[in-house]
Amino acid sequence: MYAVWIRIDETLPWIELKGTYQTRKEAREAAKEFLSKINVKIVKAEKIRKQMKAVVAIKQ
Repeated sequence: MYAVWIRIDETLPWIELKGTYQTRKEAREAAKEFLSKINVKIVKAEKIRKQMKAVVAIKQ
């Protein structure tokens, strides 16, 4: 039995597709079919911001 997990980006969690598959080939075909039907809508894009600088003080 195989389950299909998809990860879009490193910042997003894994997504498990519904169903289990008997063979690896069936699981791969299900993943390809899912990805071919996906519709992505960008609702908001942030401007690039400067990185914050952190100051660390160590007491000894």
